[in-house]
Amino acid sequence: MFCDRSIVLLHFKLGIILTLHVFLTSFVTAYGLYDDGTSIPYFNPRPNNLTYYRGDTAILQCSIQHLGTKTVIWRRASDPNPVTIGEQVYVGNPRYSLQQLKEKGEWNLVIKNVVPEDSGVYECQVSSRKKIIWHILLRVNASTNPQRVNSEYFKNDKPQSTVPAIFVSGTTFVEKGDPIHIVCNATGSVNPPQDLDWFKDGIKITPDAHQKITIEKFQSLPTKTIVSVLQLKHSNMNDAGTYVCRSSNLDITSIKVHVLNAGSLNVKRGTSTEDEDKSSGQTSVVCFRTLHFTATLLVLTVINIIH
Repeated sequence: MFCDRSIVLLHFKLGIILTLHVFLTSFVTAYGLYDDGTSIPYFNPRPNNLTYYRGDTAILQCSIQHLGTKTVIWRRASDPNPVTIGEQVYVGNPRYSLQQLKEKGEWNLVIKNVVPEDSGVYECQVSSRKKIIWHILLRVNASTNPQRVNSEYFKNDKPQSTVPAIFVSGTTFVEKGDPIHIVCNATGSVNPPQDLDWFKDGIKITPDAHQKITIEKFQSLPTKTIVSVLQLKHSNMNDAGTYVCRSSNLDITSIKVHVLNAGSLNVKRGTSTEDEDKSSGQTSVVCFRTLHFTATLLVLTVINIIH
């Protein structure tokens, strides 16, 4: 009725090896390292909701930490063809150029004399095994900047005005236990809004070290934008719902987050006497299948370590 003791002992040893591998993999992931020990690139917060007038020069900022030898690729989300790869521009339009500030880790896409057709979502992507992408929404007002009509206005060095806007992006689907990362951008007409607040279910969200909730904010005077980054490091089922971002100018936007319980299984509990009788005759088969499954996992683990 029971497995041979030596088989059980072998199964136990294999389980220890697999558990150790899973622990080491989790440790490496938690500390932001690839299997070869190199750091995983990540993006520094930058404005990703930009509004310009026709004829302006748009600067789409992309700041990356731990880029190493990897390559930065710019493209429009609606077009699979790249705009830039590394330091090279791959479009024939002379309005596009790359502004590289190595000391800041910035690979900025510059579009001169923008037109409404330039509006859309742009992607700054790091060429790596993991999908690492920074999205930027560009809006171009069809009208000419009213301050260009009067050249004397520019001689006085007065601040240019933009169209107020608010935009939110980030995680929409996440598995339980994984982080939730949401970015909110708000643009003012002359100056950035003074502040951004987060809400969920009508309750204001504040930083909480115990629950591992962080909120980072910064302003960009040249783009008249304030950015707020909300992060929940370890999500649970109660974190699902609609997150609202509100600026001090009372502009509001929201995003809906779904938390998936990937670990839940539909397991039937309880067995009848008849089931127990059947199971006693199948114990050896189950034991063999369990050992076979464990051995298969061990082989896959060894292959993964080798590669």
